[in-house]
Amino acid sequence: MVAAVPADPRSFEVDLPPGGAPLITPRQPIAPAPPPSRRPAPPPLPRPTLAPAAAPPSQTQVVDDAAPTAAPEKKGRIIGIDLGTTNSAAAVVKEGKPFIIPSREGYNTIPSVVALNERAKIIVGHQAKGQLLINPRSTVYGFKRLVGRQFKSPVVTDLTGRFSYEIVSGLRGEAAVKLGDKIYSLQKISSLVLGEVKDLAERWLGEQVTRAVITVPAYYNDNQRQAVRAAGALAGLEVERILNEPTAAAIAFAHGRSLEERILVYDLGGGTFDTSVLQLHGSVYEVISTGGDTFLGGVDFDREVVNELLVRFKKKHGVDFAGDRVAYQRITDAAERAKIALSERLTTQINVPFVAMVGDKPCDVDETVTRGDLEKLTAALVERTLRVCDETLTNCGLKPSDVGEVLLVGGQSRMPLVRAKIKEFFGKEPSKAVHPDEAVALGAALLADSIQTGEIGGIVLMDVLPMSIGVGLPGGRFKKIVERNTALPHRKVHSVWTSQDQQKMLEIPIFQGENEKAQQNEYLGTLVVADLPPGHKGNVVFDVIFNITAESLLTVTAEERGTARTVTATFSTQDNPESVRRRLANSPDAAIYGPPSEEEGGGLFGWVKRMFQ
Repeated sequence: MVAAVPADPRSFEVDLPPGGAPLITPRQPIAPAPPPSRRPAPPPLPRPTLAPAAAPPSQTQVVDDAAPTAAPEKKGRIIGIDLGTTNSAAAVVKEGKPFIIPSREGYNTIPSVVALNERAKIIVGHQAKGQLLINPRSTVYGFKRLVGRQFKSPVVTDLTGRFSYEIVSGLRGEAAVKLGDKIYSLQKISSLVLGEVKDLAERWLGEQVTRAVITVPAYYNDNQRQAVRAAGALAGLEVERILNEPTAAAIAFAHGRSLEERILVYDLGGGTFDTSVLQLHGSVYEVISTGGDTFLGGVDFDREVVNELLVRFKKKHGVDFAGDRVAYQRITDAAERAKIALSERLTTQINVPFVAMVGDKPCDVDETVTRGDLEKLTAALVERTLRVCDETLTNCGLKPSDVGEVLLVGGQSRMPLVRAKIKEFFGKEPSKAVHPDEAVALGAALLADSIQTGEIGGIVLMDVLPMSIGVGLPGGRFKKIVERNTALPHRKVHSVWTSQDQQKMLEIPIFQGENEKAQQNEYLGTLVVADLPPGHKGNVVFDVIFNITAESLLTVTAEERGTARTVTATFSTQDNPESVRRRLANSPDAAIYGPPSEEEGGGLFGWVKRMFQ
């Protein structure tokens, strides 16, 4: 069976040779190729074949986000990139030691912010963040939570009111942003940050950079991982590996130490929270269990402080805060700075002048906030992280006392309350062996160096699937095909057959998550198998093959049994979860699912088996 592997995240068709097996190919960017040392030259990329969504009004221009048709030339140094919610960082290995690449301003990170300035020019990083307080509507920040999501999804609907910029629907129904008179996909916005990092690396190294290892939250779903890979291509980078952030931190922690130890990585960043349990065997990093919350991070701590300031504003002035977006953003910025200050001191003053008018009188926000105030406001958020830790340990049959070291990663992990609660939960002080802001980028650089040198005995990663992948059933139920924490890479074959006589089409909606109700999970897309051969109910049978790479990237194919006919098929992502839910309620095109007919897994023994095949 031969399938074309696109970098373009739009639809395409695959024509198989006579006698070839029928194939269903996803419309999402497909799983990465084998390791560089065994990678063949990529085939030419087919162009999109389905009609695009309706064009936006003529006054709005959609920025082209098609991936390059040719991959970057495979030469030069591979860098590691931490594409963060609040800040991003890059690192590289020189003479066996990883180094952070500084920004133009001399910082070790750059803000993950993209803006349109007063001259209608796109700016990125520190320069873009500088205009957040004066032009928030034209400044995009925190977009990592939106990446890879459909515009009509409940998640995006909830987030729309939290950002000052305009979130709109893109060409393929995905969440996008509007800056001026142009619409940018989230892949394009991400690529602008990656492009800035790439430029910094080239200036610092004095050589061209076209390859990278890019990190993502461990709890990112398939669509989000594919979107990050597409963003890398748009930035002119060949993404050698999508690496989970906690795993990257573990690599930085264990570098050069030859440890035999079980660790837990607690990664509380600006917008997401991840936790992973790893068993370290020298240069082998085996992920045992992972968990997380993609809607829990430093920005949520900021929001609690902002809400408290607005409560105090109403109490002092007798009216609700009614300031504009600029005033609200100024309060948010002051809240974040106060939160950071309270990690070092017990009290701080917040003063934001002229935020609103009450009658004809200008009013300020002028409040004293103590560390105790902050801890009271955010205690529930910290408890949420501990519940995730407990669940992650329970899923692999471990207790807190079974963990040798706890690594704290991410800027929000500096909070004294976090460190105190971690000590209380695990019965030991968390490790201080890694830098919270730099560990992820440094670990990515170490893996990048291992890939580049190709040395025997280099870094070996064995990861697990963060969330279950399955299919939607009639009635809205969710059937898990591959369970979470399954060792990767993994291949599973599931048989399906028609549920009606002379059925012409099969629809197989695919979701990722743990809820028994399909609509409560993350919708990945729908396999649509058209032009089925004639036959009675149950006589037309397909083997649906789920292939998940070591990066948690999904490829799905379907092979029809007993015939050499080519079946036209697409992997549709134009639907939204609500339309899928309605069809699942009473669908004549549903498939009947049998037990898994074949399964092949990863893990330590799977890795050893592959090494000697």
